[in-house]
Amino acid sequence: MASFKAEVYKHHVRRDGTYSIKIRIIHNRKKKYIDTGLVVTKDDVTKGFNLKNYFFIDETEKIIKKYRDICNKNAYAIKSMDVEQVFRLVTETERADGSFIDIVKYGREKAEKLRKNGEKGNANYISTSLNNLIAFVGREQIDINHITAKLLRDWIDWISGARAKSQYPSAIRKLHNEAKREYNVEELGIIKIPLSPFSVVKLPKEPKPKDIDIPVEKVRELFALEDTEVRRYNFARDMFMLSFCLWGTNAKDLYECTEFRDGRLIYNRAKTKGRRDDAALISIKVEPEVIPLFEKYKDKTGKRVFCFYQMYTDSGTFNAAIGKGLKRMRAVLGVDYLVFYSARHSFATILRNDVGIDQYTVHQMLNHVDGKMKITDRYIRKDWSVFDSANRKLLDYVFGK
Repeated sequence: MASFKAEVYKHHVRRDGTYSIKIRIIHNRKKKYIDTGLVVTKDDVTKGFNLKNYFFIDETEKIIKKYRDICNKNAYAIKSMDVEQVFRLVTETERADGSFIDIVKYGREKAEKLRKNGEKGNANYISTSLNNLIAFVGREQIDINHITAKLLRDWIDWISGARAKSQYPSAIRKLHNEAKREYNVEELGIIKIPLSPFSVVKLPKEPKPKDIDIPVEKVRELFALEDTEVRRYNFARDMFMLSFCLWGTNAKDLYECTEFRDGRLIYNRAKTKGRRDDAALISIKVEPEVIPLFEKYKDKTGKRVFCFYQMYTDSGTFNAAIGKGLKRMRAVLGVDYLVFYSARHSFATILRNDVGIDQYTVHQMLNHVDGKMKITDRYIRKDWSVFDSANRKLLDYVFGK
């Protein structure tokens, strides 16, 4: 049977000088801790950091009694559980017996974790979607089980903007599914979130994005632009060329990449590494056309491949700076729309339509996640030389060799 004990988390002092109280679970000689939400000062504990304040002793005993009661009711099942399953049993049963799940709080906690991991774009996407839902419902707390099919339909009708009608509900659907996986323990009969409104309501399709690629003639013109007194303009030209010649590499990956060896840039694509079996590994042969840019923006400390992190606080500001420089180029090139993502789109479009590389190879070089190709991807061993050859043909075509 699992055992429980209250412990003061003495290894981490909170900013206000207090310490958290956690409940330690030991089951099959493995440990796990449950945060109680209670905090103490040094006056509440002994020199050995044991509780001496009777208020906290009583409160933690109440919590432990609840956990023991849950375990006693499930004594037979617990025999075959590991400590993680016991943790879920006591915490989820407690939640199922008490408070509702606030999807706003849940979503903001997820967004905060993403921000800490450097995924500011995804974090902002969640926050913006939650704010829109809050504005529609009219309150800051929303019980996840109040999100019904009717509420979803009414909310979608209320949202303004075709793109937002698709994106905001999609973000909430992802949160809803994650919460169900986290809170529902079907094998124990704990179903805290019984509703599946997103299986009933068909979300609007996102409108076809604006064509943001530029034709090969404009790519050549952009590469040939001479330096001006505006540094950001010159920098944007260099970054566009770097991305285009490196298979449409994103700003975040250029900013964060740390491995350049044997003439290859190697990284795991940030956007898809959590959704691909190969962790979105990319290995790009760096061709002579961009070697000067590697030298120009080399990180002399060796910490990363490029020095962009020394120039900009994060990948978001790095991307924004490139965008401002490219905006100045529109009139020079005679194009209506030009953003950094245009490099990636132009790379793919010219590679497929002008150079004649097959769609599967383009898909692999872009490192996309495609459910239809997942099985095929598992069967075919990746041959980087195939992609190197395709990229070389593209650069020969663009640079006129």
